[in-house]
Amino acid sequence: MPSEDIANKRKVEVTIRQMDIDDISAVYHLGEQLFTSEEFPILYRTWDQYEVTDYFTSDPDYCLVAEAEGQIVGFIIGTTIEKGGTAWKKYGYLSWIGIDESFQRTNLGYRLYRKLEERLRKDGVRMVIADTDADNEIAIAFFKSIGFTVTSHHVWLAKTLRRAKKAGKTANQQ
Repeated sequence: MPSEDIANKRKVEVTIRQMDIDDISAVYHLGEQLFTSEEFPILYRTWDQYEVTDYFTSDPDYCLVAEAEGQIVGFIIGTTIEKGGTAWKKYGYLSWIGIDESFQRTNLGYRLYRKLEERLRKDGVRMVIADTDADNEIAIAFFKSIGFTVTSHHVWLAKTLRRAKKAGKTANQQ
């Protein structure tokens, strides 16, 4: 995107607010554009309508959207996890963050994250966890820029299972 277009987007007023039920479809469709199987062929969890609705129903306080001129141009979806017997007791988990391509590189991701962090702090969270693919240099750079550190390298393994070939009907199927 030419720098002039970015400058014009910076002039558009963007409001960050809590997601409401009418935003679910727009958030899902934006995520569908951003988290494609072509871009992330072995993403360990897939983007689907349940990613939005499950978080929205269970932890709506941590589902935020960015709106510009009546359109959803970004979102952040998180939750909290309580673990008794651990140092921090209550953790925040940033599950998804997505910014419309025309609004990327405008600090919108940073603004969404800060709003989420404010809510997490208010609710007693002392550590926020996020994860991404080890090869996703852009996401890793973003997370580092907002204060995250890489704490370990976790390896996800994948195996594609082939479907069994259908032979003739067996005695059990008759």
